[in-house]
Amino acid sequence: MKRLAAIIAALVLMLASTVSACAADLSIVKVTPKDGATGKQPANMAVKIKFSENMNGDEALDAANKLKIVISDSEGNPVDYVIAHHDRYQDELWLVISGELQQNSEYKVDIQPGIRSVSGSVTSEAKTTTFKTRNVKTDGIISTVLMIAMFGLMFFFSSRENKKKAAETDVNVALEVAKKLNPYKIAKQKGISIEEATAYCEKERAKAQRAVDKANAERAKAAAAREAEMAAAEARIEAEMAAAHDASVFKVKGPRSVKEAGGKIPRSVRNRAKAREEAEKAAEKQRAQNAKGKKSKK
Repeated sequence: MKRLAAIIAALVLMLASTVSACAADLSIVKVTPKDGATGKQPANMAVKIKFSENMNGDEALDAANKLKIVISDSEGNPVDYVIAHHDRYQDELWLVISGELQQNSEYKVDIQPGIRSVSGSVTSEAKTTTFKTRNVKTDGIISTVLMIAMFGLMFFFSSRENKKKAAETDVNVALEVAKKLNPYKIAKQKGISIEEATAYCEKERAKAQRAVDKANAERAKAAAAREAEMAAAEARIEAEMAAAHDASVFKVKGPRSVKEAGGKIPRSVRNRAKAREEAEKAAEKQRAQNAKGKKSKK
């Protein structure tokens, strides 16, 4: 009899240990953002935790699991969030943060043991990850610096253009001087004949004209190169400004509810929305009755 009781007790202990082992086989596969991630957007932030089993349960399961997950800022203050689900990712919990986080700040996600799946499996491990939001002010500074660089390039090209115009003015002045050469004065100054002085003046005029033609050709060539260089510089700076702007702004195609995105809205959220809508209708009805009562008294 004692031997039978010992056998039964051993079987009970084995069964209990087996049940315990089966109840603790839920594991955390991945946390997004990953530990140490930086540059996260302060607005529209959500932490996604992927598990090894289905987590898309009811409101009571979400409430129990929420007690095991804490998101806090660098000072230890808890950050409010709502657990949401997506039909395509039933093994994930989406912690949708309420409101907007502080920029350029570090946040901690503390996942405690005891999180339960739909089947009843629980986690036995604790996990802590951190992430940091981006500095939106720095993005503005980058845009300003790029704009200053663009104005600097414009000033450089303008200065170079002014120098070229001054050089062109010099050759034009030389041509005008050559056109005004007097063969008689040249003949007297140099002690040469009128024919030789006339040939000398024609030679100087032709030389001055070639200098003007050369300057005009160089100017046209430089203008074309300058326009191409300026266009390329502007395109590059605008692309860098657009990239810096896009990095600091969270873009969406349009406003979508959690339900439209394929997720499941918690029942508590739906109940609060319904209560708020009924309260607004009751208030509107009361205002209408009050207005009607005032008219009847008149």
